[in-house]
Amino acid sequence: MQLIGSVTQLMNILAAARAIFRTHNDGTGKANEILDTVMNIYIKTMADDDDKEVVAQACLSIADIMKDYGYAAIQNYLSPLVDATLLLLTEKAACQQVEDESDDDDDVGHDEILMDAVSDLLPAFAECMGSHFEPVFAKLFEPLMKFAKARRPDQDRTMVVASLAEVAQDMGAPISAYVDRIMPLVLKELESSHPTNKRNAAFCVGELCKNGGETALKYFADVLRGLNPLFGESETDLGVRDNAAGATARMILVHPELVPLNQVLPVLLRGLPLKEDQEESMAVYSCIYSLVLASNPQIIPHVPDLVRIFGQVVESPVEKGEVKAIVGRTFSHLMSVYGDQLHPFISVLPASQANALAAFASAG
Repeated sequence: MQLIGSVTQLMNILAAARAIFRTHNDGTGKANEILDTVMNIYIKTMADDDDKEVVAQACLSIADIMKDYGYAAIQNYLSPLVDATLLLLTEKAACQQVEDESDDDDDVGHDEILMDAVSDLLPAFAECMGSHFEPVFAKLFEPLMKFAKARRPDQDRTMVVASLAEVAQDMGAPISAYVDRIMPLVLKELESSHPTNKRNAAFCVGELCKNGGETALKYFADVLRGLNPLFGESETDLGVRDNAAGATARMILVHPELVPLNQVLPVLLRGLPLKEDQEESMAVYSCIYSLVLASNPQIIPHVPDLVRIFGQVVESPVEKGEVKAIVGRTFSHLMSVYGDQLHPFISVLPASQANALAAFASAG
């Protein structure tokens, strides 16, 4: 525990140094010296330390550095950092030789804490490098996919899917080269009996369809079929439903012509507003905004439902301001098109919702 604390303390020292030296003329140089020391310790820890919890904390700390300080903080260490990550993904680091001398892939339960932390590095790379992450991802992809084999634990597979979903989100278009390898795995995970697996799979298929380009088009029908049961009454996990809604919305945003809106929109709207995972809200309400703005004929019959949903969203204490703003703009556009025709639907809203909706509409 003392070593884990020391690893964590390095992050605090780095943050303090950057704050202190920000006002000094030569502050950047001094802060970079401290960064150099911290990064070298972390990378050496990843490869050479024999304590898995310490290594996991080093991985999490590096991921935080990438998220907090961006690519500039790691560019000088990219090669050894990728090598250390690859060492961990191939289970050849020092900490992975201590407990188990066998090569049996089935015996992996003891690596849960470590591998969750290692898999968090890939989305952190993608977030700070964007599309430039692809050459690095190409090296890490196959070792990561080893953890998604059918004989691996459910936790391993959903760890992989979650990591791939965030990579697809932030790396963008280059994910198209991997869609054919990833999609069969993720479609199967949509059928999992574990809610976490289904949540991550729904998020992942949405990002693959959004950023997968032409390669993803042939999977749209299969994805919609896989998502459909997640909206059913038998699905009791609210987060699963919300992620299914987010995935559907992303598909409509990029290729509405490939989605049978007359069948899909009633199902999507029945699940709104989102109940648990508001990270999906921007995708969902951006989708509705795009359909309304385009005067898509399939959205028009649902205007009464939209007014009811929008009233709840703008009053929600858990929805972000940017989500309420886009809902306000959508409602404002509906008002400009339908005017007094909306009054019967607005009049049945609670006064607090009607007032909040009017305020966001006028702000937009």
